[in-house]
Amino acid sequence: MKNLLLRSIAVAGVISIVLMAPKMTRVLKELDRPAKNRAQLYRRITQGINRLERDGLVTVSGEYAKRRVKITDKGREVVEQIEFGEYVIEEPAFWDGKWRVLIFDISERRRRTRTQLRRLLDGAGFMRIQDSVWVHPYPCDEFISLVRAHLKSGVGEMRIFVAEALESDKSLREHFRLGLP
Repeated sequence: MKNLLLRSIAVAGVISIVLMAPKMTRVLKELDRPAKNRAQLYRRITQGINRLERDGLVTVSGEYAKRRVKITDKGREVVEQIEFGEYVIEEPAFWDGKWRVLIFDISERRRRTRTQLRRLLDGAGFMRIQDSVWVHPYPCDEFISLVRAHLKSGVGEMRIFVAEALESDKSLREHFRLGLP
């Protein structure tokens, strides 16, 4: 609940993420309780916010009915750590023989975003071919949508394409344990 609550506070555009990645609605089901359980849910949310505040992850101001919760720098760092661990690309039972190639060109003034993107790609299992060229063997459209939303990046900065074959892909097949043709 703590991680869910912290992420909800951190993600102002949760609606846009749900629109871009429909499977994310599973995360929100925790908050959709019948009316008889709402008091318990509100109590748990209040307890969670109090714990987050005690841990220095958020600041709370205002009276109970009009409380404002703001994430701290320490809280943002925790959210990034959580997100790095949660971005996972599902592996289908069989590989379709196609490579998903992500290329990006993020300006120097957004260096932090570029670093975050590399960490996310590495954490999700992509393999780096060059600094801004990464490869994955499985469909990852939803993952890319989430990353774009999280990093506030558009198609102009990141492009993904599907390749039928890559020259000298032996090391890639070994890395992803796909076997040789």
